[in-house]
Amino acid sequence: MKRTTWVVVFLTSLLGGAAADNQTVSTTGKPQHRLNGSRNGKQLGEVNGLCDFGIANDVTWCQWQSPGPNAISRSNSQVAITSWTLSTGSNALWVGGPMNDTSGDERGGYAFHETSSAPGQQAQIAVMESNVQAPTGASGKCLKFWYSVDGLSATELRVKVKGIDSEDLINIWETRDQTRGDWKEAQALYTFTDNHTLVVEAIPASDVDPFNIFRGHIAIDDLGLRPGQECIGLCSFEGGMCDWNNAQGDDFDWKLSRGAQKLTGPQRDRSSSKGSGLGGAFVYIDSSYPRRPEDFARLESIEFQETDPNNPPCMRFYTYMSGKGVGILRVVLQDVVTRQERVLWALAGNQGSHWILAQLPLSSNSPFKVIYEGTIGIPRLGDIAVDDITIVSGPCATLPAEASPPTSGDCTFEEDTCGWSNPSLRHRLDDVDFLRVRATEYVFPANDHTTGNQQGFYMALESPEKKLEGDRAWLISPTMKGQRQVKCLSFWYLMFEPLTDTVEPNLGSLSAFLKREDDAGSIILTPIWALQNFQGLTWYFGQAPIRADGDFQVVFEGVWGSDKSRGTVAIDDVSIFEGNCPSIPDAAVVRAGDCTFTRGSCGWKNLTSDTDFYWSSASPLRRPVNMNDHTYGSPVGYIYFDVFNLNSRSQKLQLVSPVMEPSLDRTPFCFTFWFAGFGADTNTSLSLFQRPAKEDNNRLINDLNDDILIWRHQPMRERASGWQFGQVPLVSGTRFQIVIEGMSYNGGFTLDDFKVYNGGCAKRPRDPIFNNRI
Repeated sequence: MKRTTWVVVFLTSLLGGAAADNQTVSTTGKPQHRLNGSRNGKQLGEVNGLCDFGIANDVTWCQWQSPGPNAISRSNSQVAITSWTLSTGSNALWVGGPMNDTSGDERGGYAFHETSSAPGQQAQIAVMESNVQAPTGASGKCLKFWYSVDGLSATELRVKVKGIDSEDLINIWETRDQTRGDWKEAQALYTFTDNHTLVVEAIPASDVDPFNIFRGHIAIDDLGLRPGQECIGLCSFEGGMCDWNNAQGDDFDWKLSRGAQKLTGPQRDRSSSKGSGLGGAFVYIDSSYPRRPEDFARLESIEFQETDPNNPPCMRFYTYMSGKGVGILRVVLQDVVTRQERVLWALAGNQGSHWILAQLPLSSNSPFKVIYEGTIGIPRLGDIAVDDITIVSGPCATLPAEASPPTSGDCTFEEDTCGWSNPSLRHRLDDVDFLRVRATEYVFPANDHTTGNQQGFYMALESPEKKLEGDRAWLISPTMKGQRQVKCLSFWYLMFEPLTDTVEPNLGSLSAFLKREDDAGSIILTPIWALQNFQGLTWYFGQAPIRADGDFQVVFEGVWGSDKSRGTVAIDDVSIFEGNCPSIPDAAVVRAGDCTFTRGSCGWKNLTSDTDFYWSSASPLRRPVNMNDHTYGSPVGYIYFDVFNLNSRSQKLQLVSPVMEPSLDRTPFCFTFWFAGFGADTNTSLSLFQRPAKEDNNRLINDLNDDILIWRHQPMRERASGWQFGQVPLVSGTRFQIVIEGMSYNGGFTLDDFKVYNGGCAKRPRDPIFNNRI
């Protein structure tokens, strides 16, 4: 077996476009490196060593082949080998693949593999192979490419190295995550001591996977090899310290080694320890003389630009910490402008005589450096080594879990729940629990997100035999310290419900709240993320900003919809890090005015001049006859008013929203809601007004003559029964409020499920049975 080591990174447009040499000049006057490169338009063929697969009728394989000259030797494997397809976005609806290449041009070429299967025709693995490459040398080679993985039948994308005289393929990069229509950038740094080829494999769903019939594709663009130094920040230490240097002002230095000569150090580097190779290198600190307890050594990176709040990276590395006297290894982020530092990761003591995988999220809104700080414990009794530093696209939960900062909230749920817990029964905050389960215990999902296999763990909403609509479970984080900096909550979620012809889909909801206590000890819940019902057939990424000055906790709340639901609501790979991130997906954004009325009125307030008539929350004892909650179908969880006035004098009842902030680009909002009218008064009406924000709302009825009437519903005699959908566009140039006014002397209205979306919309309803007057 030939000697190979590897380091891998995939980056998704973490920052803006980069300069040609991947450097910019920071405010300190020093070179500032980006964690990605930019795409400068479609060219024809191979440019700067990268194949962009051509354009329009001139698509080309460059120096790549599919299935490749060595694929025949693997044709007897368990899975047959097929070919990638050259195509362009203009052919996507005809033959498959993305709608455009990485430059956004529908004429631009790329290579793709259709992963869906047809009756009697099972999709197979597709193989693309490079021409023969010479040995990489100690500095290695940097493989760069962009990729797109989309559709339920697209399972995995892998890159491997194959020696010319060997049948063994060594994996150097892989991903299972969907890009959901986007192109993502990837880089992989590797070394190899002999002639070799690179193999790119697209893996479709297996024939036993029910998703194999669904459309999907795996695509590659801008593929090629560059000098190893172009993989900025990555290092296997084969050819030195790459972009890492010993810092000034510490007690001693990190050193390079091919293997320790004593029992407490690694005998080989991380990669070669997996095979028979004897080469390879790593960096380490030695605790022997003249070192003393608490001496420390610092290895610092080059300067990086601020991370993209929409996609902060994850740093991965391997460490070897063996011996009873091992000290502490810390990973520190240093702000190069203020010189302030914060510890992102720390592990102390003996971890055993083997390399362990470590990872942590990187996030900074200013230029920064990463520092590995090793501290000596008891002399002569322990060494610390680091190898194969990589940077991976997207935030991640800290590994190992004990290396995360105290009460960080990070958790993969592989070993335990990391301090996340269900509330005790005496608190009476929920009805069921979130359970830590192994994937094999559930029919769906078949795999957890962390490991991608059936042996992995995740948290799932308990589904007892007897459950009621609206049964809820809380999963509460450890208590965390709020700071002036905004934090970001990221996680992976799955909300799946089998669809049948007899049951209306009503899985339930998954929400995230910021939980605090006021001076009186009362719980204050602030919603920060929310989705309802079926969201898809696979794991999806979610995130939301957290703004808290004092102590706080994060609460995940799962709520069952129908008591007949047999679906799954699950969470995995939670991470909480510093950074002002946008909410993902857009549908999960929570804004002032959003409300399902299952937990209070969400800041909506009554304005009334008659205390006998007002908007009320439905209760089991007092509610409109036969009217159930629209959200979950339970008897409660909505608001209503009813007026039965023998004097035939119409009453006006107003409900005013919390103050709503304008959109950043001043684009319109769309306010959606559900309503139902009842009673015998044909003049019963429901009206919506938009008004400038007022902080001094009182309990008296408002004169709305100066406000803008934006929607009105006045039922005719042929009244529609049941819940009806309504929506109206909102102008969002300044801070504003919505006032909902109901009027009747013998009837009323119910309201539920308020939601504010970005973007304008048409007024609803528009069915001819309604009479809308504006």
